[in-house]
Amino acid sequence: MKKRLGFGYDRHGFEGCLGNVGQNSLRPRWPDGYVGIVRMGGALRFLIFVLIVLFSGLANSPVLAQSGKLVHVVRFSDYKQGSIHVWLQGKGFKFEQDARRRNLIDLDIGRTGLVLQAKQRAFGILPNESVNVPVFTRIEIDWGVNTFPKGSSYEQGVRNEALMVIVFMGNERHPSGSLFIPNSPYFVGLFLCNGTDRLNHPYVGAYFKKSGRYVCTGKPKRGQMVTSRFNLLKAYRTYFDKKKAHDPAVSGIALALDTKKASGGGRTSAFVREIRFYR
Repeated sequence: MKKRLGFGYDRHGFEGCLGNVGQNSLRPRWPDGYVGIVRMGGALRFLIFVLIVLFSGLANSPVLAQSGKLVHVVRFSDYKQGSIHVWLQGKGFKFEQDARRRNLIDLDIGRTGLVLQAKQRAFGILPNESVNVPVFTRIEIDWGVNTFPKGSSYEQGVRNEALMVIVFMGNERHPSGSLFIPNSPYFVGLFLCNGTDRLNHPYVGAYFKKSGRYVCTGKPKRGQMVTSRFNLLKAYRTYFDKKKAHDPAVSGIALALDTKKASGGGRTSAFVREIRFYR
């Protein structure tokens, strides 16, 4: 039987509660001297043609491309009709804490994808243990924030977010630092911020000090959709002092929001369209 990750949580901040991909044409780009090739003999002309096609194909191969090879996608733009709750369950998401209560956290579908709205101070998480990526390097997220939590600041210890994407790595659980919070695999929580929070800085929370980090990947304008690109594997090795021989698999993800300490009634709104993993 598969063991659950046992996401733990801390109501004073997330503590592990725990798209389009460019397609390069393979059609060869003829060099300036191609006109001269036409005048050559048939066999030589055919050989050069094959070489051009091969090298052109290799140069544009997704395996060799700098952006890497797409290996897993979680889409929030394919909703058709019916219950959003059931639609998300079909993708493997579960509803924990205030995510179960629509009077606190509302879910909607818009042109930007899935919209998560905190109607008042709330803490909710949607874990998904069905997302398993054996080999990965980086993650891309298409998302944005309509309303940031007022007064939130990781710099000041007010760890609140309109939306966080948490990525769990490996299956070994590590101590939370509290008897009341379950242990968790290594994880990195990505979020969008405003104010004085530092970009791409690995913040440490009140718990999971050795196994969890929180990183703001961008400061977009309100309502603006952005694509966050983050080297997840490099972060894992750096943040947790790991060697290449110990690279883990992605063992789960979660969508989460926390406005428990925010002012302005804790009201926020954020959206996510797609999450992509590359190797």
